[in-house]
Amino acid sequence: MRYTYFIPVLLCVQQSFAQIPATSASTVDQVTVFLQGAQVTRSMQYTVTPGNNKIVFSGISPDVDQKSIQAKLPANTMLLSVSHQPNFIKEQSQREEIDQLEKQRQTLQDKLDREKNNLQVYTQEESILTKNQDIGGTNNVLKAIELKDILDLQRQRLTEVLDKQLSIKQQIRTLEKDLLQTTNQLQGLRQLKETPTSDIVLDVLAKSASTGKFTVSYLVKNAGWLPAYDIRVKDITQPLDITFKAKVFQQCGEMWKKVKLQLSTGNPDESSVRPVLRPWYLHSYSSYDELNRSRQAQQMLSNGEISGRVTDDSGNPLTGCSVQIKGKTLGTVTDEKGNFQLQTSGGEQTLVFSYIGFNKREVPVDGGFMRISMQPDNRTLDEVVVVGYGTEKALEGRVAGVAVGNKKALRKQSSSIVEDVTEQYVATTFYYDIPVPYTIEPDGKPYTVGVKEVEVPASYEYYAVPKLDKAAFLVAGITDWESLNLLDGEASIFYEDTYLGKSLLDLQNSQDTLLISLGRDKQVTVTRTLEKDYSRKRFIGKNITVARSWQLGIKNNKPVPISITLQDQLPLSTNTDMEISGISYGDAQLEESTKLLTWKMSLAPAAEQKQQLKYSISYPKAAIVNID
Repeated sequence: MRYTYFIPVLLCVQQSFAQIPATSASTVDQVTVFLQGAQVTRSMQYTVTPGNNKIVFSGISPDVDQKSIQAKLPANTMLLSVSHQPNFIKEQSQREEIDQLEKQRQTLQDKLDREKNNLQVYTQEESILTKNQDIGGTNNVLKAIELKDILDLQRQRLTEVLDKQLSIKQQIRTLEKDLLQTTNQLQGLRQLKETPTSDIVLDVLAKSASTGKFTVSYLVKNAGWLPAYDIRVKDITQPLDITFKAKVFQQCGEMWKKVKLQLSTGNPDESSVRPVLRPWYLHSYSSYDELNRSRQAQQMLSNGEISGRVTDDSGNPLTGCSVQIKGKTLGTVTDEKGNFQLQTSGGEQTLVFSYIGFNKREVPVDGGFMRISMQPDNRTLDEVVVVGYGTEKALEGRVAGVAVGNKKALRKQSSSIVEDVTEQYVATTFYYDIPVPYTIEPDGKPYTVGVKEVEVPASYEYYAVPKLDKAAFLVAGITDWESLNLLDGEASIFYEDTYLGKSLLDLQNSQDTLLISLGRDKQVTVTRTLEKDYSRKRFIGKNITVARSWQLGIKNNKPVPISITLQDQLPLSTNTDMEISGISYGDAQLEESTKLLTWKMSLAPAAEQKQQLKYSISYPKAAIVNID
């Protein structure tokens, strides 16, 4: 009896040891791209045998959130476990191919060097033959037959030398072409080697032999999308045309080729070209250099622009590094030199830098040119086990507990560039189903995807802050903007089919009306002039009193009436030794907490209006104060 039980056990052990993980080609079917991160769904057809089967999905991004791995199996199978591991076999294969190409490249380089040496020898021989024209010397008289033989010999050898030079030059060109091709191929393989891959291994139990579709889904980090808009204005009496686009990027190490895309507003980030006044706090500085640096930083933030450069720890530029404002949907990616430029609504900001293979960094914005050095991420992949069964429901549209809800039609949509995109709303998250397949390469570059087009009624008025910019900005106001389901993002402005520049959709700071800056109008003149007769500096005891009087002017040079909002400000004292007095600002509205002044005016064609702002600042003589 002991032998009767021993034989089947031995057979089971033999079967277990003989089992080899099976790898089949899988394809990426669908990608749900979040503002930060993406859910990738892959599938393959595979034939299982009775008993245990190990099915390997290879070529997976190493940047997988292991807790997010999910699997869907056909009937008649049971999922025992799921594991995630690095693909060492592919790395070894790539290493061998690189070694072979390096040897090939060195062989070509050696041949090229020899041919260049041969060319140099024949060039020197040519020089000797052409310079040696004194045949026989001055005292020797050669017969005609002797002279002819010498000339024939010289001509024959010179012809051989020149022909040899031509042949060598042709060979050098061929070798240089082959060397360049091999070098480029080697460089491409090295880049692939630097981007490792991983495997997802399914341990599946099958009752019988069958062929079915096996699906896995997982989250990756180094991907996302950024909202972008084209805003077109035919005339200030016409509605706005808004084209909502998405700039999709990924650096996961996977090729998303002709995949079905779904865009999600999950995990939102956020953030106008038009100037925005900030509270003006009076500070005492230790030197004028410190004061100037502070002014420069505040000026850059007021202009709504952040720029910088991202490198690795060796100083090499990182191309395609994701740069996003923390807590906002505004962001960009670095160019081939590692530089970036980002528009923002100003104020205190923190930038988040992320790049595959490097630790994520969060850096506060100080207003200067940012130089960011990224440090390598040396973490390793750990195994993750997830238990499930083949009879479970489909997992498409699910990630980290977020379910896809009911679909609803777009509010209004045009029929030109953007296809029929379906919107889905789940709690506070929107999903946009893109009907056209897209290819997104893992190069970190943004790929533009059309989302929707809408026509929106708008009101138009002008906005001016002459303290920051002596220009009038045309601003469009949109009510009921919440129903458009838009996100903060950069907008390209077109007026009468002419590109005017970029603006910003700033939804977080909007209230009942969404204001969109449409750019400058040079037909509206704005001035801010210091009235010297009323501006002076006086020394009283231990204090200095500085009086300021500003004249603000607006002139409408347009043939139609306009409405304009004019803004300026009063200083805020941060020290009991600093006092503000002699305040006069006409009929402006004053915001007490920020000391922001607002004038509302209507100007007829060719009309002009002026406003006056006065104040005095007293502070100790020894203090250095930002009085202007």
